[in-house]
This record gives sequence, structure tokens and C-alpha cells, in this order.
Amino acid sequence: MRYCLAIDIGASSGRHIAAWEQNGEMVMQEVYRFPNLPKEENGHLIWDLQNLCSQVVAGLKACKEKGITPDSVGIDTWAVDYVLLDEKDAPILPMYCYRDSRGAEAAEKLHKVIPFEQLYARTGIQFQPFNTVYQMYWDKCEGRLEKAKDFLMLPEYLSFMLSGEKCHEYTNATSTGMINAGDKCWDLEIIAKAGLPAELFTQQPKTPPVVLGKLKEE
Repeated sequence: MRYCLAIDIGASSGRHIAAWEQNGEMVMQEVYRFPNLPKEENGHLIWDLQNLCSQVVAGLKACKEKGITPDSVGIDTWAVDYVLLDEKDAPILPMYCYRDSRGAEAAEKLHKVIPFEQLYARTGIQFQPFNTVYQMYWDKCEGRLEKAKDFLMLPEYLSFMLSGEKCHEYTNATSTGMINAGDKCWDLEIIAKAGLPAELFTQQPKTPPVVLGKLKEE
């Protein structure tokens, strides 16, 4: 039996769903479920990244206990939130939650540099105060990008944690407000006007399906 595992994490819970073909039909089974809620720290809403990583691994162990060894694992989460990485690829914490007010604060400032009409014309993304471009602009204003050498959207980071391979995924990248709708690449003009480090955007997003590699031994 060949199994595929979907790890689907939402803003209130996560679940591991195994799927396989049986008698010409796809069968699905929930193997593991866990709560996921933001917590308040220093007046901001943040995600417990370490717990998310631990829960992903715990779900893999639950698969093993049920006799399910997946041939492939795919991870999906909500959009817009991301993990900043330092020169050693360690996460720069905290990882903020899109529900935090910082995005709205930054949006007002950024629109003075890049009017929303220009952002919309280039990206086609409607205004939401939690769009990644606003969150990351807040990071820049607060000096959080000074040690950042890379970033990954949350599902990309979790995949990196499992495989050791970094890759931006196109459909999630479009939620950032920094993908040009025409050429489908990072919009370097928006990134430059916002004063974001260009080195964070050297790897262009890839359209799925993309095979990252094997699970790390650990």
C-alpha cells in the first residue's frame, strides 16, 4: 500500500491526513490532530513555532504507530505568515501572527512610500493589513531584518525542518503582496521601494509539484 500524507495546519488546529488508493478509490484517514492558537507576548500575538515543529513530528510518529509509512508528505498552512532566518538558518523569533496589529501600523506607513493603487496594479492582491509585505515592512522599521539572511513562509519552513531543503512555493508566495502578477516573480521594484533586503528574495518561487528531498535522518 502506498500512502500520501497531508499535514494541514490552520489558525486554530492542525491535522495529519493519510490517503491511499483502495479498490480504485481514494481513502482518507485522520491520523493525528492538535490545537494551534496564537499567544500574547510583549503586547503582540505570536505563534509557538517550536510547538508547531514538534506537533508535525508527533503526527509522523502517530503514522508509524498506525502502520502508515507515507511515500510523500506535503504541508499546507494559512498564508501570509513567515519565518525569518539568520546566517545559520536558525529562526529569528518571535514568529508573529497575522492577527497582530503590527501589519495595520506598517500598512499606513508603507502606503506613503508606495500607494496601494501601485501595489494592487503590480500584484493584483487586495488590501489586507496582514499581507506579508506590511508585516515585513514593520520588521524593517523595527530593525528585525538586520540579522535576517533569508525567510520562508510557514509551510516552507516546516518542510525545511523535515528535509533540510529550502524552497519558495508559488501559490503561497502570491499572498505576500510581493509577487508581480505579470511575470510571476518577486517584484523587485516593490521590494526596493519598501527598503527590504534584496538578498531575501534571490530564490524565485517554484510552481508545485516540487520534490524537496528525503526526510532528514533525525
